[in-house]
Amino acid sequence: MTKPLMLLMLSVLCGLGSASAESLDLRGAWEQARSYDARLRVAEAEYAMQQEEIAKARAALRPNIQAQSSRGRNSTRSSSLAGTSYYNTESSSITLKQSLFNLGSAASYKQAKAIAAKSGEILRNESNDLMVRTVEAYFNVLYAEEGVEVSRARVAAAAERLKQARRALKNGLGTVTAVDEAEARYDSVVADEIEARNSDEFNRRELERLTGIYARELRPLSAGLLPLDDPDPVDVDVWLALAMEKSPEIGAAEEGMNIARRELEKNRGAAYPSLDLVAGRSYSVSETSYTIDRAYDTYSLMLQLKVPMYTGGYISASVRQARVGCVKAEEEFSWYERQVVADIRRYYHAVLNAVLQVRAYEKAVISRETACRSTKKGVQAGLSTRVDVLESRVKLLTSRQDLAKARYQYIINLLMLKKASGLVSESDIDEIQSWLKSGEA
Repeated sequence: MTKPLMLLMLSVLCGLGSASAESLDLRGAWEQARSYDARLRVAEAEYAMQQEEIAKARAALRPNIQAQSSRGRNSTRSSSLAGTSYYNTESSSITLKQSLFNLGSAASYKQAKAIAAKSGEILRNESNDLMVRTVEAYFNVLYAEEGVEVSRARVAAAAERLKQARRALKNGLGTVTAVDEAEARYDSVVADEIEARNSDEFNRRELERLTGIYARELRPLSAGLLPLDDPDPVDVDVWLALAMEKSPEIGAAEEGMNIARRELEKNRGAAYPSLDLVAGRSYSVSETSYTIDRAYDTYSLMLQLKVPMYTGGYISASVRQARVGCVKAEEEFSWYERQVVADIRRYYHAVLNAVLQVRAYEKAVISRETACRSTKKGVQAGLSTRVDVLESRVKLLTSRQDLAKARYQYIINLLMLKKASGLVSESDIDEIQSWLKSGEA
């Protein structure tokens, strides 16, 4: 591939999305994601729907009042009367029905509240997950930017080495093989630069998918503002105890068990009698061949008892099915509990390891900076070449990229630890925002 064609491809990649490019910081990204992400909107809609299910289930326990009215004209043909007689009828009634005892309806109401509570936990978990995804996508873009810078430095070093090889061949001090190897190296790092730019574009599009904004400029992390602290509290068992109490995943699983238990109560309740209070009043006016405008005003008050006698085995099957549902819900709770425990232990130790990694990479960067300065001095003393300087800079940038990745991973692991324990909140976004460099994005 020729160099002009490669540069053209790079310029095309750089230009993608530039029409909608905007600057962004982490707080802005989170606010955009919160109002844009479809998964969060779905969870919010589901939560709102389940709140109405509570009202619907409560309605079965409240009085039910119905009124009706009718008016008609009747005709009667009788063999004892000449011709056909016509008369009018009118009737109206109002009925009140209040459930006094219904185990199924009471269980349905409790079940509706448990379903709504579960949807609330799912909504909280979805919001926490979006927070982590937004932070991760934000730092993925910053890391990709570091990758582009490193790839540019590698291209510059490879180009200088190729020039050096050609110059040596021209002066009779080099070989064709050395030139070919330098050209191969140059083509390879140019391809790597294309890949780095593609990765940069992909990560920006991922951030756009969450926020609805294509951001070309992001506020970078300030190394001096990032505290490298061990998890607080320092005891992993405390994190586990907090998770059992606050984790939305465990909370949703607990409500799942409540839902299953209420389902069992509801199906058992179907085998019990139900008792309703029914009160009513009816008023009717009718005419016949023998009566004119005879009115009837009737009041009624009764207790209505319904006793299920035989349902063909439906109730028994429903109870057995609900028992299995309870077992399923309990096993799901155990699975989520174990998963949360595993996540907390993993991210707790990941935070500890990230602290050590960051400190190790900081030392590596200092060593590379020293080596880079020594290489530059070597050029003045005639001991190093321009290629050596460029390659030393590549190594320095690579070490800085590794350090940046370790810092990003420290933040993400800390956030994941808080998410698993149910402690993550918007204040964490504000805290991470304070670790970014000040000024415009």
